[in-house]
Amino acid sequence: MNLFNQLSSYLEVNFNGIKLKQPLFFSDFPGLSFDLQNKKVDTSDDAYFDEVVKRMGTIHAVTISPSDDILILYQQYVFKRGKIRKYNYLFKQFEANTASIQFKRNKTIIYDDGPYDKGDKSCQVIITDKAANINFNAIYLSIANMDFNRGPFIKGELYVVNLTKQTLTLMYDDRGCDLISPNTDLLKEYYKKLTNLILEVNRPEIMQRFQVES
Repeated sequence: MNLFNQLSSYLEVNFNGIKLKQPLFFSDFPGLSFDLQNKKVDTSDDAYFDEVVKRMGTIHAVTISPSDDILILYQQYVFKRGKIRKYNYLFKQFEANTASIQFKRNKTIIYDDGPYDKGDKSCQVIITDKAANINFNAIYLSIANMDFNRGPFIKGELYVVNLTKQTLTLMYDDRGCDLISPNTDLLKEYYKKLTNLILEVNRPEIMQRFQVES
């Protein structure tokens, strides 16, 4: 099956055909916004990145189970003949004998707020597998490293679509993570379990939307 068609159909049925772009928290769907930073630790310190990955791991443990069916959309800005290479660090985090990977042949403009040069477009790839077969810890670390002179790193946007739990998650960089879902009861449960990681600037809006206490 064409994985891009599968994703499109899934988003149409469960998310009213939402276009995946950041920030997810300010989309038309209820969601949570998480803070991954320890602002008391400098970004030159390994402990800063350890904390980012630790917090993301805590969110992961609550929101993703090993048996969940996961679809990942990875999109990366490229110029002219640039493309996502098969030796990209991301692909090393999947089991070759279980994961399905599909590249999109045509490059697309993701954000429509231009102006764009003729060659400004993005490549996309979709990967599916059970959560247990994906090395999420390495993926989270590589996203945290994205804007720093640290390796390994993954440039671009990586959306984790939990087909089992009906959630969309975007760790946008070392600073934070958004999670949305049409299931408000599930989001309330996540809020209660992860309240200490909620981004404070967005907490009032979240509390009002879900009628929950801090």
